[in-house]
This record gives sequence, C-alpha cells and structure tokens, in this order.
Amino acid sequence: MNSEVCQCPGCICELDDSAVRRGDQFFCCQACADGHHQERACRDPECPCTDRARQNSSDSQLDHSLEETFPASDPISP
Repeated sequence: MNSEVCQCPGCICELDDSAVRRGDQFFCCQACADGHHQERACRDPECPCTDRARQNSSDSQLDHSLEETFPASDPISP
C-alpha cells in the first residue's frame, strides 16, 4: 500500500496493509469506513476525525430535535 491518507473526513492516518476498502475508497480502519457509527473511535486515538464525527452527530441530533420541536404545520404566533 502506498502512503495515501484515509478517505474519512478529517482523518490524518496513512493507509497501510490493514486498510479497509469501500468501493473505490480506502480507510485506515473499520470505524472510519463505517463513518464512526455509534461513535466508534479511529484506530489512532489522537486523530481528529473521531472528534469531527462526534460533532457532526451532535449537530444532526440538534437539527432533528429542532425539527420535532417546531413542526411546519404550527401557525406563526402573532
């Protein structure tokens, strides 16, 4: 494997022989390949991609909460 970097957004890990392939993309570990599902950490605990994935998950949860709190069918208050 050459010295390419993992395709996970924010990941700084270089690929090695244990790289995980998804389609035409390569990832450093299964957690990155799965998009950090259930907040699984990158193989490198110092890698910023895990924090970025957690932030994206929090943002997504907040967006969902706002959608549930303010349904489009409610009238605008005067």
